[in-house]
Amino acid sequence: MEKRKVEYETIDFLSKALALRFKLNGRTFTHVIGVSRGGLLPAKIISYILDAQLLTFGVSSYKGNKQTDDMIVTQNIDFNSLPKTSRILVVDDKVDTGNTINFMRKTIGDRFIMLGMLQSLLRKGLQRR
Repeated sequence: MEKRKVEYETIDFLSKALALRFKLNGRTFTHVIGVSRGGLLPAKIISYILDAQLLTFGVSSYKGNKQTDDMIVTQNIDFNSLPKTSRILVVDDKVDTGNTINFMRKTIGDRFIMLGMLQSLLRKGLQRR
């Protein structure tokens, strides 16, 4: 996958646009989870706008620049300590293989509500130019 530098202003704009879209559509969340590293900044911005608690979860399938089949958890959340009625938004910057998000879905279980990805918003924005 091609690496591209994205300016803070772009991340800020896309994060706010995503959060406002959720608000306008009546979507509510009790928690926003930022998947480290790329999802942390957008999750912070989105959690403020949605007035939801920010949590962080560290997981990766990479060792250096090499992708592996293993999911390495570097920062965990005790999902059993969250209320059963929690509505969780998971935020990450991109999807390479889908392994991370599939792992998150299995880990969170029934409380997993939605995934917010800045990569797809960025692509749509670039296509309009």
